[in-house]
This record gives sequence, C-alpha cells and structure tokens, in this order.
Amino acid sequence: MTDVTRIAVTSTAETALKKLKKAEISVYDCRKDGAEFMFGVKDKQLKKVFAIFANPCYNIRVMQSSGRARVFRRAAVRAGLIFGAFAFITAAAVSNSFVFKISVSGSGAYLSPEVKRIIYESGAKEFSTCSRFDAPYATGKILALPQVTFCNIEKRGSILKVDVQVDEEHGESVNPSPLVSDREGIVKNIVAICGTANFSAGDKVKKGDVLISDTVTVGEKQVKSLAAGYAELECSDRTEYFAESESDESLKAALSSIRLEAEKILSRKHTVKAADGGVIYVIDFTYLHKLSINVK
Repeated sequence: MTDVTRIAVTSTAETALKKLKKAEISVYDCRKDGAEFMFGVKDKQLKKVFAIFANPCYNIRVMQSSGRARVFRRAAVRAGLIFGAFAFITAAAVSNSFVFKISVSGSGAYLSPEVKRIIYESGAKEFSTCSRFDAPYATGKILALPQVTFCNIEKRGSILKVDVQVDEEHGESVNPSPLVSDREGIVKNIVAICGTANFSAGDKVKKGDVLISDTVTVGEKQVKSLAAGYAELECSDRTEYFAESESDESLKAALSSIRLEAEKILSRKHTVKAADGGVIYVIDFTYLHKLSINVK
C-alpha cells in the first residue's frame, strides 16, 4: 500500500526543496527532468504542496495518484487485520530505528565520500537514529554535485540507501586529478563543490600549488574523493610592444595587445623607452585568471 503521490513542478530542485523544507514537508524519490523537478509526497501533505506552488509560474501537476483511498475502501471490513498490520509496522519501525550502514549506489557511486559528507552534515550517521536527518536538504545538496541528475534517499531496515545517478555523457569524462595552479597569483575567489579548498581569498599561490584537493573529511578521516570547483587568481605580467614612433595610435595598439595574453584586465600602466628604429612600450598589468575542474 502506498500513500505517496507523484508531483511535477516547473522549478529548480534547490528552490523547490527549500520551499518544501520550510513547510516541513517530506519528499521521496526526487528526480530532475529538464525544467521540471519531480518528487513524491504523502497524501496528507498534498493540499499544502499545491498551496506552496500556487503561483502560476511554477506549473504544478499530479503525475501519479496514490492507491491509498482505493485500498482503504476495500480494507474497511477488515479493521482487525488493518490494526494488526499497523501494530506490526509500528513494531518493525521501532526495531529498525537505528542506521548501521550508509550505502551509496548508482552510476554516481564514485561520489560516495562527498555524498556521505553531505549525509553526515544533514544529521544522519552510522549507529544512530535518523530522528534529526534532513532528507530534503541532503537531496538538494547531492543534486547540486557535478553531473548528478537523480538522487533518492531511502531507509531500508537498518541501512540508509542513497541512489545517485549522473549524466552518462559527462560522467565518463570526469577528471580524477586535483585542481592545480598553473601560475603564480593571489586568490580572489575559490569554490570547492567537491573535495577540499586548500586556500582562501587573499592567499598567495605559486605554480604547482593544489588549489582544490581530491580528498574530503568523512567523520574523522580523510578519504579519496572527487575534486570539483573553480578558482580565480589575480596575476601580474609584463609585455613589450614595438612602434615606429610614440603617438596616441601607437599607445592604443600597445594597450590592445595585452588583451590577447590575458582573460580579464584589472589594471595596467606603461612606460616608453627608445629603441633602434622607434620606441618600445613596456606595459605592466594585472589580470583575472580562472581555473576549473569537473564543472560545466
């Protein structure tokens, strides 16, 4: 017997889950499909869900109704049997209230360390109850991981099962390496979606430094994970430009030449020195350099 109705709403997963969490509504079997976010919800919460997404921009609809009402009607004459089944389910729920294992499966199983870190952060861990586990929060965080398209968290007996599926096309092209700086600079911004950021904004880095490592802390241990994220560095450089004579046109051409060597110019200054047959513009400039790994 099921009392879960499948809902589809035109919204991002994170936006929908935040609204549902705020209303204290539990969701099941979440999935992304294009612009739609699909999930299951208990029948008793159905009216509340429709009220939350009442704005026409969300375009909410019922995908599949539950069979609860039909089953209850047929079972009306078996009140004693229903009571016994309820008592059995209650006893089973109490006996299985502890989680002894967290299992991550699916094509995204390689994200297991990061998924477990999110599960722990959301209030569940081995050899404890799930009384404070925030499943919608965990689902939203896992769906935000690189290439993840589906996540379902389900407790079966004493095992918390997390099914994670990734985009097959992009999942095969995952880079298992850490994010390494290819030049010297100052960190302006660094974001680690998976793995661990080893530097903060304002830190100086040199070529070869590991910006985002492919490890993560799970419980009290450092375990192998996936490095995913990006970093922006403020870098400095100098270039020279030869011109036949010093003029506004020559200066404009000299300054334009640095655009070919850097992504986004932050500052620049120049000096001019004499040379055989003309002059040389010496340009010192700073620019923003972005590096990323395993992000679109």
